[in-house]
Amino acid sequence: MKALIYLTKRSFINNLKRAVRKPSTLIAMIFGIVYGIFVVFGLGTLVVSVHIDSANGLLAILAVWSIYSVLGNFMMYSSRKGIIFRPGHAHFVFTAPLNPKLVLISSAWMNYVLSLVIWLVVGIAAFTVFGIQPLRALLIVFMGCVLELALEVAVMVFLYTNDNIPEKLMKGIRMAIKVFLIAFALGIVLYFRTNGLTLESAWNLLDLPALQIIPVIGWQIAVYRLILLGPTVLNIVCSILYLAVVAVSVIAAVRMKCDGGYYEDAAKFADDYADIKNRQKNGEMVFSLSGKKRSFRRVREKISGRGAQAIFHRQLLEYKKERFFFFDKFTLVAIVIAFVFSYGLSDAAVESGAGQLFLLGVVAYVSLVMSGYLGKWENELKNPYLFLVPDTPLRKMWYATLTEHIKAFINACIICIPIGIFWHVPVIEIIFCILIYVVIQADRLYTTVLAQCLLGDVFGKTGQNVLRMFIQMALLGVGAGAAVMIGVFINIDFIFPIVLIYSMMVTVAMGILASLRFDTMEQLV
Repeated sequence: MKALIYLTKRSFINNLKRAVRKPSTLIAMIFGIVYGIFVVFGLGTLVVSVHIDSANGLLAILAVWSIYSVLGNFMMYSSRKGIIFRPGHAHFVFTAPLNPKLVLISSAWMNYVLSLVIWLVVGIAAFTVFGIQPLRALLIVFMGCVLELALEVAVMVFLYTNDNIPEKLMKGIRMAIKVFLIAFALGIVLYFRTNGLTLESAWNLLDLPALQIIPVIGWQIAVYRLILLGPTVLNIVCSILYLAVVAVSVIAAVRMKCDGGYYEDAAKFADDYADIKNRQKNGEMVFSLSGKKRSFRRVREKISGRGAQAIFHRQLLEYKKERFFFFDKFTLVAIVIAFVFSYGLSDAAVESGAGQLFLLGVVAYVSLVMSGYLGKWENELKNPYLFLVPDTPLRKMWYATLTEHIKAFINACIICIPIGIFWHVPVIEIIFCILIYVVIQADRLYTTVLAQCLLGDVFGKTGQNVLRMFIQMALLGVGAGAAVMIGVFINIDFIFPIVLIYSMMVTVAMGILASLRFDTMEQLV
């Protein structure tokens, strides 16, 4: 056990030292911490603004957290993908004379740290934002850091070390959980559509006795109700059942035998994880760790076009080999965004009378969140032949990014058109939002070239992304601020054309500057 503690401690210290010594990682850490603080304060302000800064509001948040965290943990651990193993574990840790159960528990230290941080933030927010008494806030932290974490570890040990459960049964349970989570989300949306998106309807939903009698999940919600709202017969009984489940689960996990049967799956996971990290570094959007090989369609066409056009035709040919052509995983994200915003917030947007401004905000936020995904443009910059094509740098940049512009237009239509229809946004402003999204995505691609030319490999890819985001937000933020001022003091209808024209001017300028520096990019390949 001492060896595992030493390994965990040294891994944490070495990662921290590497982050401090490596500029790119240090910048990413600072940016992540600042962004995390900004998100926490933003959520706190949002909670106060929508008037859910009360015990019922905190209970609603903890109820949603209970449902998705418990079932999400079960799905991850049942597929043996909830703990990050690295190739070094397979070569050194798995072969060591150590208890496989202790190896499993110690390898999940990142999960424990994340849980502790989340619950400390929840405890502080319970006292400062939601007005909960200090003792009750401490009980909430104890509930999350001790009881819930103990149940999570017990479930993890049981699912990783138990080889008697058939894989088909586990796959069926995971599919049933996915169906339940989707149905639960749809049920909440339909409930608020029927009863109205009001605080009264939300509190009535939380007061349903059926919510507390759901095994494990509902019992955990009952414990939170007992702490925040006081005792009732139902939440006392359900709380006792939850404590019994935690105790039985921990005892069963301690007494369960483990001979390292999960080592094979863990070693395969380590290889898949390393491959996923490499693919993400190359700009590919990866959401899962399935490890399945990609399948391609057979295409009999050949590359055509002259000069820089051949770059576009080659990319188009690659997309034709894909199973879904231009539609990728971000397309699914766009569909989910469109469904959630168009169907779930339509009444609020229509009643506010400013649906077009909210739609513009959605476009801006999605563009910012997905700014790290560059698609095939990231890989094109690594191909030496791109600089050998006999054509002008401007044409090569245009044709090398043309497929990304088409994909941006498709995703913009998927997001903006349904939301605009449900929010009763005028057609002309929907078109403006689509064009603004495409222009922002184009500016992101061209700014990448400038960032790489300015920094090279000194700060790595992370430093380049941070500089690119800073340049993009600084330049576009000026135009957005000016447009808002004109819209407030003159006419709100001027916001969309001003933002679009200004964004186009900035994007064209970035494209011209990037093309002037394009020839020097060959030195970085």
